[in-house]
Amino acid sequence: MNILVADTSTEVLSIALFTENTYEERLVDGNFSHSENLLPEIEELLKRAGIGMKDLELLIVSKGPGSFTGLRIGMASMKGISSALSIPLVSVPTLDAIAEAVGIYPGAIISVIDAKRRKFYISMKKGGETILPDTDGDAATVIPLLRKETLPILITGPDALLFSDKIGEIDEAIPVIADPEAPRNISKALLSLGLNKYRTKGADDIGEGPVYIRRSDAEEALEKKIKERKDGV
Repeated sequence: MNILVADTSTEVLSIALFTENTYEERLVDGNFSHSENLLPEIEELLKRAGIGMKDLELLIVSKGPGSFTGLRIGMASMKGISSALSIPLVSVPTLDAIAEAVGIYPGAIISVIDAKRRKFYISMKKGGETILPDTDGDAATVIPLLRKETLPILITGPDALLFSDKIGEIDEAIPVIADPEAPRNISKALLSLGLNKYRTKGADDIGEGPVYIRRSDAEEALEKKIKERKDGV
């Protein structure tokens, strides 16, 4: 089965192509230049594998949370390929893939992406179970949960070190480990989760899109403008 996988939810582009004979993955630190890098990287992967776009049989993409612009680029590009060539598309939560990419860890795992404005997109899992679902919060959000843990907590994701420092500033007695391999390519994790979703639930509905757990700057600016107009009446 020929499967194309892509994650554009952070400033680092994770992309991979799986075929019956080959597997290649790329990690491109393009500082959010996904609109410039994504399609050329896809073309290069296909060329090296000796197949064309029409030979793809499944598309898997991360659906957030993450960068608003990055998610829109990734989802729009993969949806465009899916629609044009009638290839099924499956989307996977980004933080789930980040945790899955760690592999086996005996304690709790926190997946984290810097959401700016002194906040982070956070989720927490332990033994495959979700302790904290995708949340827009800060280090204080998880402190009560971390104090219940007996083993060191692994912090992973592209901003693992920054978040670990924030926890230490609040309570340096909490044992945390910043994932030394983060940010890592999460393509294999997306492939595993995406395949499982496709086999159990099928492809995404046509209307499914990115997951935003925070409103965009444009949405907040519009709401502020509407409120100011109402107050001025």
